[in-house]
Amino acid sequence: MKIVESDELEESRVKAKLYKMINGHKISAMAEDEFLQMLNNDDKAAQALTGLMEKDYDLALMSGFAFVDHSITKKTNYQYGLFIQGTNTLLDSVLWNYGQIPDLNVVKDITAKGTTTANGIQIIWNADLMKMRAGDVTGFNIYREGIRLNSTPILPVNTKDPTEFTFFDRAANGANPNLFSISAESIFGIEGIIKSYAYNPEDHPAEYVKPVVNEINSLGYYFKEGINIKWTFPKESERFLKGFYVEKDNMPEGYVRVSGLLDSSVRSYIDHTSSPVSGYIRFRTIAVYNDKTNSIGPDRVYSYFPVSQPPTPMNFKAKSSFAAKKASVQLTWDLPMNGDSSTDYYRVYVTDTLNYNLKSIDEKIPVGKNSYTYFKTRGIASYVKFCVSAIAKNEAESNYSDTITVLIPSLDIPAPGMPTIVLEGEQAQIEWKYMDVADLKGFRLYQNNILIANEDVLKKSSRKFTSQSLNKGETYNYTLKSVTANGVVSEQSEQSVILVPGKKKKA
Repeated sequence: MKIVESDELEESRVKAKLYKMINGHKISAMAEDEFLQMLNNDDKAAQALTGLMEKDYDLALMSGFAFVDHSITKKTNYQYGLFIQGTNTLLDSVLWNYGQIPDLNVVKDITAKGTTTANGIQIIWNADLMKMRAGDVTGFNIYREGIRLNSTPILPVNTKDPTEFTFFDRAANGANPNLFSISAESIFGIEGIIKSYAYNPEDHPAEYVKPVVNEINSLGYYFKEGINIKWTFPKESERFLKGFYVEKDNMPEGYVRVSGLLDSSVRSYIDHTSSPVSGYIRFRTIAVYNDKTNSIGPDRVYSYFPVSQPPTPMNFKAKSSFAAKKASVQLTWDLPMNGDSSTDYYRVYVTDTLNYNLKSIDEKIPVGKNSYTYFKTRGIASYVKFCVSAIAKNEAESNYSDTITVLIPSLDIPAPGMPTIVLEGEQAQIEWKYMDVADLKGFRLYQNNILIANEDVLKKSSRKFTSQSLNKGETYNYTLKSVTANGVVSEQSEQSVILVPGKKKKA
């Protein structure tokens, strides 16, 4: 195609750019007939060329689809017409006044997202699509403290919303205030009005909290007056919100939005949309933050037919294994019997080592299979109890299964306290204190570093011992060690020393 230019210097510049792009393999040279045939027969090629020309006016000149008129006078009206070559057939025309500046004031709704670290700030904005097209906007420029951050015009990245734009400034410090500004740029290089945005880290949450539905109630017979949904959300996080949406799923139809944007102070909503006469429905709430982040809360299932419990899991078993520092307990139970259509998942319970009350291991992570592996760091031995229940789709819970108790043996145990010694005649009454250890076997007592009683004599309940007759005038020291059933031996206790009164017998 021929470069159409009315200025020789401009024509030379465009040609030089053309050759440079060809040599750099950014574009390919093609015969004019072949080029026109491709555009006529391939819609995708024509669309791709149109997109490129919108980004770079020089490409339009190179392709023969643009013209620059340099001989014009200010404050003059011009009419340009596009004709078929060699004929008087007018294809299209346009009126233009020299001095008319396109309306490039298209930027709106600027916001930002900070990061969990100090590195980086994401700037987000929307634009008026009609004005963009009218002003031949090719993209946007962004500045921080007056310094341009982008090397090429910023284009939309959201394919579903061509009016949304974003830029991630990785060099910005999200922990400090920053001043940004954004402007539109036309295909002719004209920059529009610059709009400023002051980023303040205090306006952005450190964590995007999710709203949690905690109560659902029907109002009236067959929900004649609606369904009341209530949720929780921290009061201190309200200032970061635009508001809430409520969504509903008449299972299994999928979620639909049933509310408009509710105020950030609201914590309940009455749904008046239709619901099936019997079955399950799910509700959830969405917190909409000022920076356009949507934080979706967890599902809350509501059933409105008679609740039936799923059957109790049967044949509950446990198998333990012990590594150097960790113990694992493999829990298994039978799969649901044929005909059980109510069981959806399982919930595993374990004892709290402080008070031995059964507690769910993790309600947020349902167990879908008939097995679960429990891990525990080893230290002093403890008894751990387990059971499992079945959970229905309507959140009805079965009775607990049989309870299994597993001993996690000690990896190490504490030394006994320093023994106390009282002389009664020529014998020493030795006593000590020791905590309850689940797999304790007993103690080893040493007199002058010689073992005088082992764990077979001083069993786990032993806390005192009477020595044999001691020699007058001699000094004796006593120490203890504790021993588990698996042969784990503690450090030695502190030493107690006693002197037996009287004169030492001569040798």
